[in-house]
Amino acid sequence: MGYWRQTSGLAKAGYVTATIVTAVIVAASLFVYLKFARLEANLHTITVSGLSNRSVFGAQNILVLGSQTRDGQGRGFGYDPGTNLSDNLILVHLDATHTHATILSIPRDTMVYEPACKARHGVGTGTWPAYQSAIIDGAMNLGGPSCAVRTVEDLTGIRIDHFIEFNFNSFRAMVDAIGGVEVCVPPGGYRDPWSHLHLSGGKHLLRYNAALAYVRTRHGVGNGGDLGRIQLQQAFISSVIQKVTSQGLLANLGSLYHIADIATRALTVDRALGSVSSLLHLAGTLRYLHTKNVTMVTMPTIYDPANLNRLLAEQPQADVLFQMLRTSKLWHHHLPKLPPTTVQVRVLNGSGIAHLAGQTAARLRKLGFDVVKVGNTTATAATTVTYSGTAQADSAYTLMTALARLPAAQNLISEPAPQTGTAGPVTLILGADFAGVASPRARRAGPPAVQSRNAAQNICSGLPVANANPGTPP
Repeated sequence: MGYWRQTSGLAKAGYVTATIVTAVIVAASLFVYLKFARLEANLHTITVSGLSNRSVFGAQNILVLGSQTRDGQGRGFGYDPGTNLSDNLILVHLDATHTHATILSIPRDTMVYEPACKARHGVGTGTWPAYQSAIIDGAMNLGGPSCAVRTVEDLTGIRIDHFIEFNFNSFRAMVDAIGGVEVCVPPGGYRDPWSHLHLSGGKHLLRYNAALAYVRTRHGVGNGGDLGRIQLQQAFISSVIQKVTSQGLLANLGSLYHIADIATRALTVDRALGSVSSLLHLAGTLRYLHTKNVTMVTMPTIYDPANLNRLLAEQPQADVLFQMLRTSKLWHHHLPKLPPTTVQVRVLNGSGIAHLAGQTAARLRKLGFDVVKVGNTTATAATTVTYSGTAQADSAYTLMTALARLPAAQNLISEPAPQTGTAGPVTLILGADFAGVASPRARRAGPPAVQSRNAAQNICSGLPVANANPGTPP
């Protein structure tokens, strides 16, 4: 008992997701005190194929999906029976020592390769064929959690160990279980008639439907897309963690049991995680995980030229981030770059300008890059850096930031082939638009920053702007 009293609030709460998944681990840490049998009976488990199902010790990758199913969720959400899209896709990575956590949000509007999946009950029979380009939130709708796991693994090259699912009811129940969540709204407020959100500027304590409207809004923030909503959800997670740790919610056994009872009834987990002993072991490993060591990052994206209402993973930035998680590197407010001396480069001239490859290679060598080949290639308009898999993404990104103008990038490994690849040289193809190698000072500016947030950050900072024209529901 003394051991648990000495652990930090966040450690007892465990890992965090956009819908208060920390409560699962809060429940786990209570099992040593409370009604073991009842909490065990509360657990909802599901069979998910493709998971590693490894023990909760060591590095962990936990996929958390927020279902937007309307079935059984009450009134006010429209009528869409049988649909089960994943409005929230979050990959929680715990390092090997469980002292740092990175929470990666994957926008639901992202177009990705979707592997062939066995149809889930109610949407068909047999196996759905692979799609070269499909919206990622539809994977769970077509093939259930197993299809969602395979799709995220194919996108990221990261092996998923465990799975958690929540829905509107789960979220509302957990918000009320901890007495509501305080959020901050910028001056002018947020208004979204689609999610029924109407908040003035300042701080608000949100419960039940109001909290759900806050994290579901997309029309009310940013440009009405998913990125602003993710930014708002990350601020909400910060508020949850800070409340759990600062207000002593874990100090009273009675209130703790209430939270644990609701948490174990509200969420669905994979069978390997779905036991009291597994959750208890995971909670025990997290005693040194503190708020300041929890980071939330959004997968870098660009707009899909074929449909500006959809997104594509931005390369190689997204692959750099995936490689960070796969190798348990810590986030330091920006994507990592390698020492140029470790980056091997082929320089091929497709610009039509004689000797440009040799001149560029000489400048890159002065910066420390290891140029292993210089030559010519087919004429092209666009300068491009090509690489093969996430293992070469860091090299590609480092090279790109050394150029005066950010070039296009292409991962030469196409799905369904495994996306990891092996370390090796990357290729700079000089196009007609090549603007030269940048000066060291210009290189430091780099491409646009990746959206991220530390869990200890002030809840009134880093908020999305309000959307002045949220539109009107039909």
